[in-house]
Amino acid sequence: MNNVKLVRADPLHVRLAAEMLDAQRAGRFVEPPSERLSLGLADAYSAGAEAARLRLQDGWRLAGWKVGFTNRQLWGRWGLDRPIVAPVYRETLFFAGNREPPRLRVPLAGRAAPRLEVEVVFGFAGPAMGAPRWAALGAELVDCHYEGWRLNPADAVADFGLHAGLAVGPPTALDDPTGAAAESLREARVSISCDGRRLAEGRGEAVLDGPVDVLAELSRGLRAETTAYLAAADETPSGEWVVSTGTLTPLVEARAGAQYRVECDLLPSFSLDLVP
Repeated sequence: MNNVKLVRADPLHVRLAAEMLDAQRAGRFVEPPSERLSLGLADAYSAGAEAARLRLQDGWRLAGWKVGFTNRQLWGRWGLDRPIVAPVYRETLFFAGNREPPRLRVPLAGRAAPRLEVEVVFGFAGPAMGAPRWAALGAELVDCHYEGWRLNPADAVADFGLHAGLAVGPPTALDDPTGAAAESLREARVSISCDGRRLAEGRGEAVLDGPVDVLAELSRGLRAETTAYLAAADETPSGEWVVSTGTLTPLVEARAGAQYRVECDLLPSFSLDLVP
């Protein structure tokens, strides 16, 4: 089961972090580390924290968390008892804000096998989190550096949690973060379309029992993992913090030059351009 006890990065994990960073920069595939290194989740998180440390040394800035594998129906297949988590960075975060029309441009160049998925995103005052200040519709750009998306959860963690970018639509303030508005997101209906053709749709209940339940799991079951990532920073991150709560839809192809429409019945919709 996924009872992760994190360990200090050993030389093997340091080499793996450097390898994955090289693959990400070049947009190329590597062999899944679980198939050649007997990689477990603790090893993957150790390598992931080392990759975060190297990114932060290069000037990247932590901005939040993406939570993955939030569909419980998949856990038995992978021996999981909780989701996975990975950092979101200022450099991978794109906000629509409140401008009209809400439309975002996200660069796609250099990706190995990019896909898009629709998520609910929460915003917080800082990394200590507490109660969410707002909720928004999001579209995560995910990328896999294993050919054919051949991976298990440990491979996904080592590959930056598959996180490549997060587009966040206009925020909706949560005056009562534990009240009906937040809880109603489990019933939200979402979809993603491209050039007028609907590609995928889903509901809020696809992630645990709803997006709010993902926040509870993040603060309770994934505390050791998030602490390790935060420890990679020389100082405590400041500023607004986001949490992307897992995909509500099947993955769809991400094509450069295409315009996507991301819609929800309970949160403001937005358009997304993937630029070369």
